[in-house]
Amino acid sequence: MSKSKVVHAESFFESYMGLKRELEKSATRFQRTMGISVDQYAILHHILENPGKLTSATVADSRGISRAEVSRGISQLIRRGYVVQSYQSTDRRVRPLSLTAAGEQLEIDCHDALKNAANTMSRVDLVDQGSEFTVGQLTQMLAAITTKDDADSVEK
Repeated sequence: MSKSKVVHAESFFESYMGLKRELEKSATRFQRTMGISVDQYAILHHILENPGKLTSATVADSRGISRAEVSRGISQLIRRGYVVQSYQSTDRRVRPLSLTAAGEQLEIDCHDALKNAANTMSRVDLVDQGSEFTVGQLTQMLAAITTKDDADSVEK
């Protein structure tokens, strides 16, 4: 049986805001260093894992990114020479995505940067202050809220 934590609004909010700030700083640093956004990296990575099998709609659905954001991201990646769309001869509406050689190299470079970040994070000595939540705990709690909100909106 799993244990629940008593959640105090103030400590939850402080943990949430701290996580939000650090995620925003990390995403900005990633984009400045790699030249693409975290969402664009997610698109590159997903295409690399499924070359020629994905469309913008399937990427959006599988990555939880809005279709509009995926379309913008793919357009930028195509313009910069990292992704190509091909046309299937049977249905011109279906345009599978593949990475170019430059796109594959960028995905490798981004993946290496993320591995380095993970190694750095693994070396951090954590201080348990009692009222702060771990990223995993905070993520689970936030997921419970959004799941509840989704269920509530379906019922209405």
